[in-house]
Formats: sequence, C-alpha cells, structure tokens
Amino acid sequence: MKFLEPLLLLGLISALSWSVKDELHIVNIVMLHLIPILYGAMRFGYINAMVVSLLSIAVLSYFFMHPLHSFNVHETRYIVSFGMMVFIGQLVAWLSHKAALAKELETSERLQQTLIGSLSHELRTPLAAIKGASSGLLSHELNLSEEDKKDLYTTIDQGSDRMQRLINNLLDTARIQSGMLKLKIAECDLRELLSSALSKTENSKIASLIIDPEIMPIHGDAVLIELALHNLLDNAFKYGDSVKVTLSNHPEGIIIHICNTGSIPPIHEASMAWKPFSRLSNVRGEEGIGLGLYVAYRIANMHKGTIETMSDGVQFCVTMKLPLKGEG
Repeated sequence: MKFLEPLLLLGLISALSWSVKDELHIVNIVMLHLIPILYGAMRFGYINAMVVSLLSIAVLSYFFMHPLHSFNVHETRYIVSFGMMVFIGQLVAWLSHKAALAKELETSERLQQTLIGSLSHELRTPLAAIKGASSGLLSHELNLSEEDKKDLYTTIDQGSDRMQRLINNLLDTARIQSGMLKLKIAECDLRELLSSALSKTENSKIASLIIDPEIMPIHGDAVLIELALHNLLDNAFKYGDSVKVTLSNHPEGIIIHICNTGSIPPIHEASMAWKPFSRLSNVRGEEGIGLGLYVAYRIANMHKGTIETMSDGVQFCVTMKLPLKGEG
C-alpha cells in the first residue's frame, strides 16, 4: 500500500508530461518526475524512494529520451541526471528520517516533563490522605471509635487503589512507548472480554448493553484488548451518569461503541480526548493523569484498529474498531 501512492503520482505526472511533451523541455520533464520521488522519500523512506527513482528513470528513458522506446541512454548528461535523481531521493529520505527522530525526541522530552508535573500533583493527594489516616490510627492522643477507625482504613485502601491505578497506567504507557509490549495473538471472544472488563470496573452504575448475538471472534491479544476495554469503561463510569455499550459486527471487523451522559467534554475538546495527559474541562476534580484513553488508543493501533472520540453536547462516545485479524 505504501508504494501505491507515489506510483499513482508517478503515473499521473508521466501522463501529464506525455500530453505536453512537445511544449516542455526534457529538463522540465525530469524535474516533474522528481515529485513522486520526493513524495515517496518523505512519506515512506529509503526503499520506497529507491524503487520510485528507478521507475521514474525507466519511464523517462523509454518515453521521453532518444532513442525512444528503448532503455539505452547514450548521452552522459542524462546518465548524470539519473544518478542525481537517485541521490536526491536518498538524501531526502535520510533528512526526513532525521527530522522524524528529532520530533520523536522532542515529543518524548515534552511527555517526560508533563509526566513529572502530573505525577507530582496526582500522587500528592492520595499520599496525603494515606499519611493523614495512618497518623490518626497510630496516634495515642485520639480516642477513635471503631467506626472512625473503619473510615480511616477505608481512606488508606482507596488511596492505595488510586496510586496503583496511576502507576499501572504509567507502566502500560512506558511499555507501549518503548516497544517492549508484544502482541500474543489468539482467537478472542469480545463478549467474554467485555464481561470481564465490566466486572473489574469499580462503579455503582449498571451499563446498558446491546450485543449482536452473531458477533464474530477476532484474532488479537486478549489481555491487551481487555485492558483497553477496561480503560474505556472506567472513563465512562467515572464521568458518566449513564453508560451504554454496543458491540456489533462491521464489514471489516468489530465495533465497540461506549457512550456516557453526565459530565461530558465540550464538542471541540472531545475529538482529542485520547491524547496522552489530556485533562479535559469536564474532569470535575477526578483523579487521573489522562493516560487511560491513550493506552486504549495505542492498543487499538497495535491491532491495526482505531479509536475515535466525539461529543454531541449530550453524550460522550468512544468508538473502537478492531479488525478480525490482528497483527502478530
């Protein structure tokens, strides 16, 4: 697929050049044929640039340079031009690669700075709660009733759970970003994974479920897909008054549609909700550092699937599409 776009561009430019070949100098035609080479180099790298360069040279040699309809090139200047076309393609591919690495490094540094800031804020609250509760329990000056002690134990337990969720999301993000997380492909029943994810979600609400009885099994990593579903459901229950989950077949795979009413983000914010460290204006002081949806998004991408987020002003919806065949 990655060769198709520059090849189509090459065909278009060759056809255009042929239609006006009597009006254009051969130098202009050669310059036009640099366009698909540069496009392939910037978008798809060294190999693509080399293939498109050689095909461009073949087209120029056969259709535009004397002797026509032959791959024999007798003039030295044309041979030099062909060499320059290959060289320029490889140079642009190298520069594009260096630019991508620089951008990745810049993004990584920005994420690291955001992470440190988020952690210092988000971990302070549960730590303070745990410290306060434990100090109260250890104090000999306080005469605590059993009910008071139970409340303090609950505070410690909830604070520990909150810290564990934060750390788990950080670890999952780090493993995905580093490429250490590898897919273990097997046949998965999404109904079972959805049921398991629902059972692990801490909530006092009941989700409305609409599940296609003819839902197809998919091939993917069951553990990671369940983690993605858990994160999506956890987000919906955390901010929603009511949650609706739809599981349905799609011509290219399976669609999981999770919507919630309640505290929803503005329409203009919703489409970017999956970005790392996103804390939208509807968070209502809830804990979190904005990684749950991002982890789900990356897991879907690892399976060659997609996640889209949107709001219509009444409800916030996340749509995850997974192909029937996952990537190993």
